[in-house]
Amino acid sequence: MRNIKATKIILMVFAGLILSFSVYAYTVFYGTPWGKQKHETNMQSYISEKYQTDFVLTKISYNFLSETYQGYAYPKEHPNLLFIIEQDIDAPLGYSDNYPKVMWDSELAANLKAQIKELFPDLNEGMFKALQIKDKGEFFGPNIPTYQESRVSILSTSIPIDIKANWAQVNQKSEILKMKKLSQSLQEADFPVLMEVRYYENEMNEQAKVFFITEKGEIIEK
Repeated sequence: MRNIKATKIILMVFAGLILSFSVYAYTVFYGTPWGKQKHETNMQSYISEKYQTDFVLTKISYNFLSETYQGYAYPKEHPNLLFIIEQDIDAPLGYSDNYPKVMWDSELAANLKAQIKELFPDLNEGMFKALQIKDKGEFFGPNIPTYQESRVSILSTSIPIDIKANWAQVNQKSEILKMKKLSQSLQEADFPVLMEVRYYENEMNEQAKVFFITEKGEIIEK
């Protein structure tokens, strides 16, 4: 009888260990239900406050490689514009998203693109594309300015305005005024995105004059 009880105890302990390991393994690869619930609430607040519009959050998943949660959402009135939100320790609000890139590649950005081209008629349209900063090194080459001093997350979206001109030879006051108008337009459109205005005589010129228009509308000269 004692042997049977001992066997039962051993089996129960063994089953408990297997269950504990299974739960642990699940959380390692898929996160926790309470973690998903927490980040779902945080992400919903983050995108709604950032873009001042209504979004539908469709899915929360866990990336075990980066140990971060990711969400998928779209604007309530435009379900075809599905984008990603992800935890980002380098971002001021703890999250980053690629909504600016998704929106920029859609017809919704047509009016904004037209306004920018009107302000900067000499911009290089071949480079006038939205990219996440982590992908820009490969796209633009090694001589683009770094973003570290601007405290910008590598997951943020950046849109360049490249102008083939020597900064010393342009009407600088006029160009600064254009940037201020662009900054105001972006804020009025509830489209906070990092814009770069770059003046250079040769492509990939290390001496390029660069200005950043931050997501908050600040103009930073580099």
